[in-house]
Amino acid sequence: MRKPTLLILIVTLTLTACAFGTMPTQAPELQPPQSDLQTCMDELPVPMSSAMTDLLSNHIAVAKAYHQCKDRHNGLVKWLEKVNEVR
Repeated sequence: MRKPTLLILIVTLTLTACAFGTMPTQAPELQPPQSDLQTCMDELPVPMSSAMTDLLSNHIAVAKAYHQCKDRHNGLVKWLEKVNEVR
């Protein structure tokens, strides 16, 4: 008669131990940085004339626009990777 009582006590204690568990954690804020939410330019700058100086300055402006858009895109990708690590 003593063995079933001991077995019931052990089973009861193991089942109630799960009830105390850990405290729930706060979910991370799922808002990307506002600076990364800007859209890229709809239209690229056009050169003012076919002069070499205008073409060169236009090339620089287009490259700058590309790199700004690329940086924002990469910022969103890094943010998504960080969010997925937390989950």
